[in-house]
Amino acid sequence: MPLPTAHTAAHTRAPTARFQADSLTLLKPLLLPMAALLAVLWLSRLGLALWQFQRIDDTAAWSHVALQGLRFDAVLLGLMWVLPATLTPWMALGQATWGPWRALLRVYGLVGLLFVAFMELSTPAFIAQYDSRPNYLFVEYLGYAKEVGGTLLQDHWPHLLATAVLLPTLAALYWRLTHPKTAAKTVRLRHALPWSLLLLALLALSARGAVGHRPANPSSAAVTADHLVNELPLSSAYTVLFAVHLSRKSEDGGITYAALPRERVIAQVRQETGLPASAFKDPDVPLRHHQTSAQPRARPLNLVIVLEESLGAEFVGRLGGLPLTPNLDRLANEGLWFEQLYATGTRSVRGIEAVVAGYPPTSAVSTVKLAKSQRDFFTLASFLKNKGYESTFFYGGESHFDNMRGYFMGNGFDRVVEQKDFGPEAFVGTWGASDGDVMDMAHRHFSAQPEDKPFFGLIFTSSNHAPFEFPDGHIALYEQPKSTVNNAVKYADHALGRFIDQAKAAPYWNNTLFLVVADHNSRVYGPSLLPVERFHIPGLILGGTIQAPRRIEPVASQIDLAPTLMSLMGLSGEHPMIGRDLSQPLPPDAPGRAIMQFDKIQAYMEGPQVVLLQPDQTPRLMRYADGRLQPDAGSNPALVEKAVAHALYAQMAYREQLHR
Repeated sequence: MPLPTAHTAAHTRAPTARFQADSLTLLKPLLLPMAALLAVLWLSRLGLALWQFQRIDDTAAWSHVALQGLRFDAVLLGLMWVLPATLTPWMALGQATWGPWRALLRVYGLVGLLFVAFMELSTPAFIAQYDSRPNYLFVEYLGYAKEVGGTLLQDHWPHLLATAVLLPTLAALYWRLTHPKTAAKTVRLRHALPWSLLLLALLALSARGAVGHRPANPSSAAVTADHLVNELPLSSAYTVLFAVHLSRKSEDGGITYAALPRERVIAQVRQETGLPASAFKDPDVPLRHHQTSAQPRARPLNLVIVLEESLGAEFVGRLGGLPLTPNLDRLANEGLWFEQLYATGTRSVRGIEAVVAGYPPTSAVSTVKLAKSQRDFFTLASFLKNKGYESTFFYGGESHFDNMRGYFMGNGFDRVVEQKDFGPEAFVGTWGASDGDVMDMAHRHFSAQPEDKPFFGLIFTSSNHAPFEFPDGHIALYEQPKSTVNNAVKYADHALGRFIDQAKAAPYWNNTLFLVVADHNSRVYGPSLLPVERFHIPGLILGGTIQAPRRIEPVASQIDLAPTLMSLMGLSGEHPMIGRDLSQPLPPDAPGRAIMQFDKIQAYMEGPQVVLLQPDQTPRLMRYADGRLQPDAGSNPALVEKAVAHALYAQMAYREQLHR
């Protein structure tokens, strides 16, 4: 057999060398930006993991964070690069396209890298506030530059400084490393085609994150009982983009957790109102019913609701919290005090829709901000307007925030008092006029109302909101420095106590019912899928007509407050609210219940049992005891059906405009 000549060996090596050269030409402009992206993600995840060392250790989730981190970094990489990478081999076929395309890839890689790095640099501050990676709240708040900017400058300036230094440094380093060191070389068609198909297959599979019939999503990483640990393998760019994707479902009411026939949904929700089936007579509005007041009055009472910003049970001495609310603790002995009241969510607008409209939560954004609820949506104000009431919203900030003005004025309110209506003597911080100034304004307005003209006033406070600004000289500080949540709570309580004392000395006190309730807690966090303890809030109904103060001990929800108020005011009439009138004791066989929404998770709590509803997962039965949410070894199909029915009804009521 003849030995190969030098000419034959060179001829054999030439195609291989050409293929290797073509491969290097194609891959280098892609691999360098991808490697930079992965380096940023892993450095950030390492820093977050060290910061949250104890929580990861408690859940034995180190391998989970590492392996799922690889998976979801591949998902983000695939989503960002599948199209540019697939096109790259075809752009490298000719000099006219390859040079400009290579420059475009470099710029695209820089933009993507800076976006991902910015999101990761934003994550520690977001976790400190919300105990989760950035989600749709991050996007929502971008529209409120004044308020958010002031908060960031006051409380998170180190993060801003680090971002201002690190992002330009990263950009310069990337630009230097990706600078082409050789002239642009074209590739052959027989090499471009397989590389294009291979890159498409690899990156599309990476973007999907799974080979099964469902692509990966955040619930794929939800394997521990600690929601933050479940989110650490994700990237903040991914969680924000996924939240934006989910927001497209808002007009349909959000996530559908499970299936249940429509007739079962309606029957279950009707049953849980505690009313007989005969009370519901309108098939077009299946939850509309006539509520008869347990305390009818010749002259119905005025109503004042004080919605306290971020006042969780942890700050309220009467609920076992810090000794920061002596006025609220004192007033608790003078009215109907809720021992186990739970917020429906973690945002002010969620509290508004629950307290003012009696509307249950969904995974979508609050109805305060959705299109179908801007007109003809049931609220206490729209109900009271038909009874001759005039309704006013008092807020120290700018009422366009979170679309509050549009929602209120479209649904029964007659006027809005906001930041621009306060004079130069008012203390105005980042989030508007102080609680004391707002309540003084409201008190003057109520005092000026004719005795024969009933009114409804909604006062929404803001002093207990980061960066916690309030006027000097009103309280003895609980701690140093001044601008802390504990000091802000103490000031908010001072303003509340002063307002109620003023009201007691005014003529309108004896004809007015007052509700003091929190919109939500200041921070909802903790090592559980849904930190129930952080939804516990104070609630108090008082006024000159409350002659028999008592404690309401069963579990209660913010959606129960509006029906309860209507009954105590002496008002009867039709409405679609699904809450219960808690002015009357519950039957022995009807334990209290609460509905809570935490990002994409909804909880239905009845007594100590809790059903958790999560996207793409089977409902999970838990037990809440001793301030902790624990797995329940038993089963309760009836409770699971109640939970699913209420979640589906909230969607249905918005989509079909049944809350009217």
